[in-house]
Amino acid sequence: MPYFKLDNDIFSLRLDSYEFQVYAYLVSCAGKKGECWPSTNTIVRTLGMSQSTVISKIDSLVRRQLIDKRMTTRRSERGRVSTTNNYYHMRSVTEAIMAHERFPGGLGATLADGEDIKEQNECLAI
Repeated sequence: MPYFKLDNDIFSLRLDSYEFQVYAYLVSCAGKKGECWPSTNTIVRTLGMSQSTVISKIDSLVRRQLIDKRMTTRRSERGRVSTTNNYYHMRSVTEAIMAHERFPGGLGATLADGEDIKEQNECLAI
C-alpha cells in the first residue's frame, strides 16, 4: 500500500482544512523529488472541492511558501503554444515556518524599509 510522509511541523502553520488537504494531496503526488503536475480538474475530482476553492488554496500555499507553482506550456507539431498542467515543487516546511516567523503578516505586510513582501518572496524562490 502506497503512503507518504508529512512533516509534523506542518501543524504549526495552522493551515485551514482545505489548505491542508490540497497540500497533502500535492505531497502525495510529488514523490522523492518533490515535483508534480496534477491538473486542477484532477485535484478537484480527487478532493471533492470546487475549482475556485482549489485555486485559491493553491495560491495560499504559494504565499505561505509551502509550494512553488509555475505555469507550463507545450508546443504542438503545428507550432501552436498551449498551457498545460501547472508544475508544483514542494518546499521545506522549515522554510515556510521561517518565512512565517520573519513576515508574520504574510503577503500583505511590508518590510521596515518599505520593500514589498511579494518582491522579497520572489527573491527567495527556488
